[in-house]
Amino acid sequence: MGNIGTSLLSCLGVKRKVPDTKPTTQGGYLPDVKVTKKCGYLTDVEGNYEYFERYVQISKVLEWANPEKTSLLLKDGAYFVFGGDSQDKGIGDIRFVKMMLALKEKYPGRVFFIIGNRDANKLRLTTELSEEALQSPKVKADSTFPYWVAKDKVVTPEMYCKTNNVPDTPVNRLKWLLKETMGADGAFDRRRKELALIAGKNEEEIPEDEVVRSYRDESDPADGKDNFMLRYLEQAQLAYPFGKAMFVHGAVTKGNMGTVPGQEKAVDSVTEWAEKLNGWARSEVEAFKKRPYAGTNTKERAGQGLMDYGVPQGNGGKTVVYDGNLVGGNGVPMDRAVREFLTRGGVNTVVCGHVPHGDCPNIIATEDVRVVMADTSYSKMGNPSPLGWGVDNRGDAVSEVIVSDDGSIDVHGRLANGDPIEYSLGPPSLQQP
Repeated sequence: MGNIGTSLLSCLGVKRKVPDTKPTTQGGYLPDVKVTKKCGYLTDVEGNYEYFERYVQISKVLEWANPEKTSLLLKDGAYFVFGGDSQDKGIGDIRFVKMMLALKEKYPGRVFFIIGNRDANKLRLTTELSEEALQSPKVKADSTFPYWVAKDKVVTPEMYCKTNNVPDTPVNRLKWLLKETMGADGAFDRRRKELALIAGKNEEEIPEDEVVRSYRDESDPADGKDNFMLRYLEQAQLAYPFGKAMFVHGAVTKGNMGTVPGQEKAVDSVTEWAEKLNGWARSEVEAFKKRPYAGTNTKERAGQGLMDYGVPQGNGGKTVVYDGNLVGGNGVPMDRAVREFLTRGGVNTVVCGHVPHGDCPNIIATEDVRVVMADTSYSKMGNPSPLGWGVDNRGDAVSEVIVSDDGSIDVHGRLANGDPIEYSLGPPSLQQP
């Protein structure tokens, strides 16, 4: 690549400039690297369909196939990765996931999904909304669940109903589950709005039981169920290598690199690691499909390994889904051991989301490995949704990251205040530090 011009960024709410960078072969940026593939990247939509529409509007890899915006086209030769976290914070859970599924069906070899924490946890719905769980006195008063929440912060179904002065019905159990265990307060009402939108009805015409059924069915493998989330997880991956880039939802860290649940010895090859992680995730989904209703909220239920992999300190604190690259809101340079692990496998760029950090993609660079973070879901805190469904913390910010298979990136879009953003970075050197 040629010289990189100065670009105005806004990360963590502060506008900054990316300094001019001269191409070099001595550990900076490599000039004139042949690029054969380009991949568009979108992450952490979290059910915000308006945000997704804004992304398609600026995208250089996706476009609407028709004026009605009922299907998508992927540009010739382009790839696309959705980085995970498809649901919970908007009125587009169902529509967005189904749009992704249709895109994957149309371009199976060029569209890829990453598993996020807000995707993996949807496997919990069939067991925790089962009659066994709803009727269990133990589950109602279980102060050890959710186990990833500090003990003094746990709210049981029994406590929730008492505090809100409501009966322990399937509706209120789902509201408890979303608010107290999935970080999705208000999602019940947003799903009801979406169901009304899909059906062409007023929200009041959608019975609350239909909302419960929608959530329960989305991961239910039984015939006739609208199991859109299960179909997503069947096709999704924990890690996707793309040339010299690696996509994960959260982060590659010293703690999780090379680790595979259930395997004592860490894997030394990046490629083998990704293959084994993805194989393990597929086995968890398949196990869940064979026994989707038993186990209530216990660790004995089928698929629990993948559910656990997506929670704080899941898998003993070794998870590419929940680990992050920020400490105290600030980016932390990648540990030398992690960089050596990645560069041995030919990886110079890790692309991820999961942790919100401002209104444009955030770059954490070393001389040989770069981290690109693209979760901008906290771009404008407290911003009311223009459609009136609640708080939309994104505002008008939207960006697209284009990743090339040599590890170079191109970013374009706009900040929360409407200012345009566009910059390019060549691939980091693959020389050993």
